[in-house]
Amino acid sequence: MNHKNIRTRLREHINSRRRKKSNSSFARKLTGMTLCVAIAAIILSTVVCVYALRFVHNEAETESIKFGREAAQKSRVALRDSFRNNVKNTVCDRANIAGVKFYTYMEDAEYLAAYAEEILQEPGKFTRKDIVWGDGLPLGYDSMFLTLCDESIDYDEKNQAKAGILSNIEYICRSISGRHPEITALYIATEEGLLLTYDENVSSTEQGIANTKYYDFKDTGWYQLGKESPGPVFTKHYKDGFGRGDVITCVAPFHYKNGEYAGCVALDVSTEEIFSDIVSKGMNESDLAILLDNQGAVLAETGKVYTEDEQDMTIGFVNYPGLYGLKEIIRKYAESGALFSTDPETREEYLFAYSDIDYVNLRLVIQSPLSSVMGPINSIENEIDQNTGLMNQTIETTIESVLVTCFLLFFILSIISMYVAGKVSYNLSEPLKVLAGDMKKISLGNLDHRTLVNTNDEIGSLAVSFNNMAESLGKYQADLKEAISREERTATELSLATDIQAHMLPVDFEDFTKGQNFDLYATMTPAKEVAGDFYDFFRIDDDNIVLVMADVSGKGIPAALFMMISKILIKTNAFPGISPSEVFRTVNDQLCDNNKEDMFVTAWLAKIDTKTGKVTAVNAGHEYPALKGPAESFELMEDDHGLPLGAMEGSKYKEYEFCLKAGGSLFTYTDGVPESTNAEDEQFGTNRMLEALNIDPGADPGKILRAVKEKIDLFVGDSEQFDDITMLGFSYRGNSTEQDDSQDAVI
Repeated sequence: MNHKNIRTRLREHINSRRRKKSNSSFARKLTGMTLCVAIAAIILSTVVCVYALRFVHNEAETESIKFGREAAQKSRVALRDSFRNNVKNTVCDRANIAGVKFYTYMEDAEYLAAYAEEILQEPGKFTRKDIVWGDGLPLGYDSMFLTLCDESIDYDEKNQAKAGILSNIEYICRSISGRHPEITALYIATEEGLLLTYDENVSSTEQGIANTKYYDFKDTGWYQLGKESPGPVFTKHYKDGFGRGDVITCVAPFHYKNGEYAGCVALDVSTEEIFSDIVSKGMNESDLAILLDNQGAVLAETGKVYTEDEQDMTIGFVNYPGLYGLKEIIRKYAESGALFSTDPETREEYLFAYSDIDYVNLRLVIQSPLSSVMGPINSIENEIDQNTGLMNQTIETTIESVLVTCFLLFFILSIISMYVAGKVSYNLSEPLKVLAGDMKKISLGNLDHRTLVNTNDEIGSLAVSFNNMAESLGKYQADLKEAISREERTATELSLATDIQAHMLPVDFEDFTKGQNFDLYATMTPAKEVAGDFYDFFRIDDDNIVLVMADVSGKGIPAALFMMISKILIKTNAFPGISPSEVFRTVNDQLCDNNKEDMFVTAWLAKIDTKTGKVTAVNAGHEYPALKGPAESFELMEDDHGLPLGAMEGSKYKEYEFCLKAGGSLFTYTDGVPESTNAEDEQFGTNRMLEALNIDPGADPGKILRAVKEKIDLFVGDSEQFDDITMLGFSYRGNSTEQDDSQDAVI
């Protein structure tokens, strides 16, 4: 037996056992490591997930409550202001309606007085009519009847003739009574002691009015008021002496041809009907309307009209504790207003809105509880609290589900990891360690390192891919650094250009118009980082300002540079004594000089004399401006166009003049406004622009420009903005005297 062979075989067997043991130890380590990593990853993921959900839960709960409270508070403030304005507008509208009603009575009374004067001054034009005078009237009598002031009046032929002639006023009285059923009686009283009355209800029943023969009207308040007043006037409400109830009388004097006082005409209006219509008609159930006189006495409230005998009811009376102190507040403030007040007993908050009624010493007050409009806000707060509670429950349930899922995942992944690690660990050896080391070097930034692993299996393929990846990463890193460097330079340059251009345009509108008789506002919305549009305004002397609107051909940086050059040239050449056309001629020649890129700019310039409103303008191929006169709408002014600036050297420009009167406005813009395009490739156009301008043509320029921009945005929708949008508005308030008509627009 060869002992040498035996020793060799034994040594190989021992080495083989050692290798198997080593491989087995590595496999166990790899399996254990895999399990530990999997368990740690699952535990860490679970902790992070639970922490994140808990954090999101707390933040969401806090922000939800905060947002809900802020939203409710803002809604409460907005609703409170809206409620105040609505009630204030309501009381003003109702007071205006009542004032119009009283004005019609004054017109009718004035017309009756004028007709009476005509009868007295030209009695021959009228036919004498029979008039009834006696102790009573027959049942169903509906014509005018006569009452004498007292028994001292001699009802002779002269007075009979005057009464018969004056009774011609019956036709007008009948017409007025037919139009106003609330008028209980119409009558005419003369200094001679004659009282002619038209009352359709005077004998409509068997009771009638027994005492119609004598009535001392000269001592009445209404007659004295008519005698002292130069025109129609209303009395306080009082109880009528003929049994017609509480009335308010409109009295108007009339005179003889020589100007001597002849008498007065009067209309009795039922306070029950007119006051009830003012305080009750169309009122909300929760609101209370109250009618006061100038002494604070309550004349009527919703559903109730007080008679003359009930006039101890005043503001601050025990029946109106919520109105306590309102009388003093109303005296301190203007004719109309609104204020909030809290009832000290019920803590109920009310809004009091009040307004004077024209032509009469009456004031209308509306009391409206704030709770009538705050219901939706309280409901919103309750819904927020409920939703927050539901959200908390949902998140807690989600956290529990995540924990259960993580435990199940932990169990499943543990089994899978043990099986997979046991299967593959035996196939992993030194190439993986070497490759791991190589990967670590690459991950630390050494992209020039390459792995030397070269096996005929997946690890070998991975090594080849690894080397390719390292090479690609190196090339990508170099390219990325260069691209980032270029983008940073470009971004820096564009940002600088944007800032420079933004600071080139004046935005000191308030400082420029402070203390002046005009308002001005302008906006510029670029389509890209930099724009080719620009506007300008500046003062050339104490009385004259210059407005400029321009649009440079092209886009981007070249257009922005040309825009700044054009703006500077226009401003440096516009000084006192130089006409707008001369400014454009000079600027055009300067821009044409060495203009190798053939760029040009359309422009519109106006010099405005702020004292007179005279405007001298010139147009170099720009859009038509829009002009509005006082109390008129905006319309396009189709002025003469010259060539754009920079288009042809030696071009001349024709200027024109017009005058802005007090209340007039100008609007100028670039083609980005009418050429804004929506998704259907349809342009905004000048017609839509004029419609937007005329939504509120009398508003200040800032509001008008915002309205136009809102209409453009609504029309364009999500479509991309292709051109710069620049607008300038100017409104002229004028001086204390109007300008001569000879300064009207001349184009």
